[in-house]
Formats: sequence, C-alpha cells, structure tokens
Amino acid sequence: MTRDPRNRRGDLLRRATAGALVVLALATLASLGYAGARKLGVLAYGYGYQYCTTPSQYQYCSTSTSTTTTTTPTTTSTSTSTSTSTSTSTSTSTSTSTSTSTSTSTSTSTSTTTPTSTKPGKGCGDKNHLHDRRFECKVVIFDVAKKEGKAGTTTSFVFTVTLSAAAVDPVTVSYKTADGTAKTGQFVTNPDYVPTSGTLTFPAGTSTKTITVSVFGDKLKEPNESFFVNLSNLSPNAYFGDSQALGTIQNDD
Repeated sequence: MTRDPRNRRGDLLRRATAGALVVLALATLASLGYAGARKLGVLAYGYGYQYCTTPSQYQYCSTSTSTTTTTTPTTTSTSTSTSTSTSTSTSTSTSTSTSTSTSTSTSTSTSTTTPTSTKPGKGCGDKNHLHDRRFECKVVIFDVAKKEGKAGTTTSFVFTVTLSAAAVDPVTVSYKTADGTAKTGQFVTNPDYVPTSGTLTFPAGTSTKTITVSVFGDKLKEPNESFFVNLSNLSPNAYFGDSQALGTIQNDD
C-alpha cells in the first residue's frame, strides 16, 4: 500500500519539531548545570577558597596565615609568617616572612655576711692572756659625801672611777645619775642637784677618771639627802668591782 506524500511530509515535520525540542531541553539543562557550578564555586570561596577560571580547568587558590607564639619564664618570642601561593599555567610563588623576638633576663644575687666575733681589747694585765678575768681591768666607783653649801651657790660632788691597773687598751663605761631622797628634774620645784650622764674613756696607760655632779645649796633645815651615780655599758676588756656610787648631801643650815 502506497503512503500519501502529504502524510510523509507531516511525519517528517513532526520528527523535526520533536528533535528541536529535545535540543532546546538539553541546552537548558546545560545552562542550569553551569549556573549551579558557579554557585558552588562562590560557596567554596566563602569557606576560604577562590574559584579560578584560568586555565579552563577547575582549580582552587588557597590563602593561609599562621601565627606562632612561644613563651618561656624569661623569654618572650612572637613570630608571624604569611605565605601566598597562586598557581596558573605559568607557576608563580611569593613568600613573605616577618619575625620579631624580644628577650628579657633578670638576675638577682643575694649575699649574706656573717659577722665575725670581736675579741675584747687588752685589759690591765698579761698581754698573752687577754681573755682571763684576772687580766681584765676591774672598775670601781667611790661614794661622795659633802655639805650642800649656801643658798644660791652650787657645790661640785666629784666621783672617782678607777681601774685595777693602767689599761693596755682603752676602757669605756657609761654613767648616769638617779634620784634617791634628793630630787631633780623639770617637775621638781626646788631641785637638789643637776642630772648628769655621759661616757668615760680611759686611754691606754691611765687608771683614774672622775665624774662631777653639781649640787644646789639652800636655806632649808632638812635631813641629809642622797642620790646615785650608776655605771653601765662597760667595754669587754674590763669588769665591774662596784658600779654604783652614793652621793650624800649633808645639811649645813
């Protein structure tokens, strides 16, 4: 049976139309796929990657920065390194490195000095046996008793301090007056004597020194009064035989 030529042309036209539709659909799908790939590239770049379009192959360019800090008890060091690498059909590499280091060191030294013992000076005896008491100087102070004197005058009470022999090395001793029945001081209306204190020094070769205390005279009839002179702080090459003297103010009214 022979087909009608018009039917054959219609059939060919339908086939051509169908083929054109298929081609159009494929082109549309290809365009959508390309756009999706571009979007994926942008997302990847958001995570630190850059999409490269040259050369035509798909490539990724990366950028990295590293910082390292090292700390020790006496040294502080900071190092920063930046590296950028780009790869194309022609390879190019650039590297930049910066390093800064600061070091501080502190040293403390403490020294302790132990005092050495000091031997006493030579006393009054054998130079070869300086630390025996029998070769040290014996110190003695003597009492004084005197009339006070007329009103408006002062009388000197002289107390003698002696060593048992002439000193080989200097001997020192402190002294100070103290009230007995006789009174003195800023709160006393009619003081009986002048308060006195100081240090006696016996140079080498001497054995006698004196301490003078001034006593005020008055017109009052009263019993005898007394005060004291006390010795202290003796140098180590001597010892006390008597360290306190009594001063007696005799009434003469």
